[in-house]
Amino acid sequence: MTPAQFQRAWVLQAQADAERGVLECRMCRRRGPLEETTTLWRNGLLVFALCDRCAASHEVVFSPTQAGVEVRARRRSPVELVTQEVPLVHGPR
Repeated sequence: MTPAQFQRAWVLQAQADAERGVLECRMCRRRGPLEETTTLWRNGLLVFALCDRCAASHEVVFSPTQAGVEVRARRRSPVELVTQEVPLVHGPR
């Protein structure tokens, strides 16, 4: 599926979901109620949806372009990765 086909499929699904009051966040892909989602509409079509959780942890910038809307996001705080040492597992001898 090309990016343009994927975008069109997302827009069609998002329109159907918005009519039911449920949207999928474009960042984390979680579904949530419309009232907990920031949305961007253009010419009557939903072009972007962002859940409150992602909006709280990211700086999001929307910019108009000739092709549509560019969306950029940057984390507000660094991500901490915690790793554990993998225990050695000895198989049958």
